[in-house]
Amino acid sequence: MKLRQNKKAFSLIEMVVVVALVSMITIVVATFLSESIKTYRIKRQSVDLEEKAAHVMREFEITTRAASEITKADGNELIFLRYFDLTSVSPTQVRYFMDGSQFKIGLTQPSGTEPNIVYPAENETIDLLISDIVNADLLFTYFDGSNAELNYPINITNLKMISLSISLDKNGNLPPASITETTKVSLRNMKDNL
Repeated sequence: MKLRQNKKAFSLIEMVVVVALVSMITIVVATFLSESIKTYRIKRQSVDLEEKAAHVMREFEITTRAASEITKADGNELIFLRYFDLTSVSPTQVRYFMDGSQFKIGLTQPSGTEPNIVYPAENETIDLLISDIVNADLLFTYFDGSNAELNYPINITNLKMISLSISLDKNGNLPPASITETTKVSLRNMKDNL
C-alpha cells in the first residue's frame, strides 16, 4: 500500500522562512515609520515655537507702536505709558520684562488724578507671553530717528525705535534647534519727522 503524499501543504521549513521574511519586512517598516514620526514631532515643535514667537512679536508691535511716553528702557525691561482706548483720562503703564526664561507683560492702571497720577506696583497685572527664552544677549535694542543704535544708558528723549529679539529653545541641546525672532517698532507718537 502506498502512502499518499499531499503536495498542497507547506512544510515546516517553508513556514519558518515566510515568518522570518515577514518579520524582517515588519521591522524595516516599523523603523521607517518610527523615524518619520520622530521627525514630524521635531518639525511640529519647531513650527509651534515659531508661531508662538510670531504671535508675541505681533502683540509687542501693536502695543508698543502706540506708546505715548517711555519711562524706562534697558536691555531686558521696557516700561512705557499707552492709551488703550479713547475714553481713558490717563494712560496705562505697560511693562515688558524677563523673569527667568519667561517673557512677561505687566499692565498697571493709574491711580490718582492729574497731575498726581501714580502707578502702584501692587496694582500691576502680569501675564506670561512666552517661555523657554534662551537669549544670550539683551532682549531690547534702541534706536534714534536716523536708525542709529543708542548706547546704554539710553537717553529716552532720543529713542524713536525699539527692536525686540527673542531666542527660544524648548528642549535645550535636543532637536529642534533654537529659533530667533526679531521685530523693530517705530514709535508712532514719538516721531519728529512729521
